[in-house]
Amino acid sequence: MTPTATGPPTAPGPLPLLPQHVADPLRTHQGQRITDALGPVRPPEPGEGPSRNHLTHHELARLARVLPPARELLRDRDSMAALSACTALVDPALYMTIVNHYILCLGSVVASADERQLHTADLARVVDELESGHRKGVFLVTEVGDANSHLALRTTAEFDPERGEFVLHTPDRGAAKFSSVGVPGMPQSAVVCARLVVGGACCGVHPFLVDLGDERHTAPGVAISSALGVDALPLEYALVQFDGARLPYDRWLRGKARIDADSAFHDPLGDPARALQRTLDVGRLLWATVPSAAAATARASAVATLRHSQYRRSHGRLAPEAPVLAYSTQQRAVLGALAEAYALSCASVAALDTWQRTEDARTGSAADDCAAADTAFSPWAAVDRRLSAFKAMAVDGAARVTAECRRRCGLAGYLSVNRLSGYAGFTDAFGAAGGDNRLILLDTGRALADEDAPADADGAPRPADTDDPSWWLRAVSALERRLTARLRAALEERRQQGLDGMDLWNPLLEQARQLGEVHTLRLAAQSVADAVRTARNPDPAQGALAALYGTTQALRLAGPLQWTGVLSLETAASLEAAANRQCAQLAPHLYELAAALAPPDSTAPTPLAAPDYAAALHSTRTWPAGGRS
Repeated sequence: MTPTATGPPTAPGPLPLLPQHVADPLRTHQGQRITDALGPVRPPEPGEGPSRNHLTHHELARLARVLPPARELLRDRDSMAALSACTALVDPALYMTIVNHYILCLGSVVASADERQLHTADLARVVDELESGHRKGVFLVTEVGDANSHLALRTTAEFDPERGEFVLHTPDRGAAKFSSVGVPGMPQSAVVCARLVVGGACCGVHPFLVDLGDERHTAPGVAISSALGVDALPLEYALVQFDGARLPYDRWLRGKARIDADSAFHDPLGDPARALQRTLDVGRLLWATVPSAAAATARASAVATLRHSQYRRSHGRLAPEAPVLAYSTQQRAVLGALAEAYALSCASVAALDTWQRTEDARTGSAADDCAAADTAFSPWAAVDRRLSAFKAMAVDGAARVTAECRRRCGLAGYLSVNRLSGYAGFTDAFGAAGGDNRLILLDTGRALADEDAPADADGAPRPADTDDPSWWLRAVSALERRLTARLRAALEERRQQGLDGMDLWNPLLEQARQLGEVHTLRLAAQSVADAVRTARNPDPAQGALAALYGTTQALRLAGPLQWTGVLSLETAASLEAAANRQCAQLAPHLYELAAALAPPDSTAPTPLAAPDYAAALHSTRTWPAGGRS
């Protein structure tokens, strides 16, 4: 395999490897407007510059000038995909700010405040300041003292009937909220998730819009700690506590709930558990768009690593002066990462389609009317099991891609200026943020095992054509069915012993997690198969890329595929040769694939992809007077 030139940047337009109805969000008109508004953003160096929260706040204000009002933006899947992909590529810390500000904070207001509330002078002022970017919005749900705190929040908002207000209270240190609030000195408001208490009775978890402070002062009854650092996403984070903070009645983002003149609470949901589900329903758009951000960072990582491997010379004695990509181990790793990045791009489209179908089905009915779902480990799967599964799949997949790319670039993979470390930090952070992936997988596996479904009837393993782009979908679907049947059988045996609750599930949690993971991989495989089937101009390179994705995943799951009988020993033994063969099929098409999957050059430039890496790296540095440049 020989290196190829990168050529000129590709023109704006659809990404030819994705389904017919899809344009690359980075190359849409809105994506270009976002990139232009941000301008060049260099990855931050350790200890460099002023507060990161203040910097991202300024970037937020620049973006606000080119974005539509929140109500319009949050209902436009393509604009949200572009906003997510562009900001994650340019600065993952900015992306976290966008998630908090637009999706979670303003999203809660748009979803749960009625028209009358939005026209009250107080709420209208705050919403205007949030939409202009003058005021930063955050989302406060996590409490630091306990695991799974979402299911047992202890921050309270007690209704004061004399004044028609709510009083926020943090009962102890363990109930302190945590988010990227940062140090005081900028106008900030938070959607605070708290237990509503009316007449001494708990009425479930509800969201409240709370002003945390302005440029000069923290709001009365609000205490914000000194900054806490998180290396993965370099923002200032803090603990937040409330001691008698008072809120007007219309700061309660109440949906259809109300408190009448006699101080009686009314909620058509009628169930505190469903109130929590309604409060966290705002996460659906997050899970629909995180895959766009994850896919963009994975594609950028894989393409930069591919180009670096093409241009970088190796001085090993086997082949002095050969490009690093000449080695089969590098080919397998880098092209495997490129294939997974392609699969994540296909899955990001499927996540947006899933969200859109649900939104369309909700037209004419409120989110309050959605049915409650059971949950054991976290609330996320109960809100939307399919979208939360897409989120877990996308972040875990992007984590594999960026980790492999960093390893394959050596020292260069760990330099901040080359961006891979920032993208790895994004995947580390979002493995827990927005719903912990492991808990999502546990609840997904548990739900699949509890569903009524026909028994698996796949029979003996059949020979697999591993060069068929859809073979992996058949294989992983069979694996999902067999793991489901295995977990159901184990549950039935234990139930017959009279076990339930923790005694029933605890020995089977790893089985449930594995089933949840395989389910997410089946979603990705379905997305790839659909993209190949609906391609505008079917191309052998696309088929080879899809096949390599499947082979790479099958090698990773070779054990379960064999002991469940999905793959025979002979097929499993042939996977290594299949991967080598598929890499050879891709070799003549590397320029086209890189051009199709790379972000626009202006979005997130990196020395890593330059033909002369040393010169590009030098150009990013300053030198003392008289020093070499």
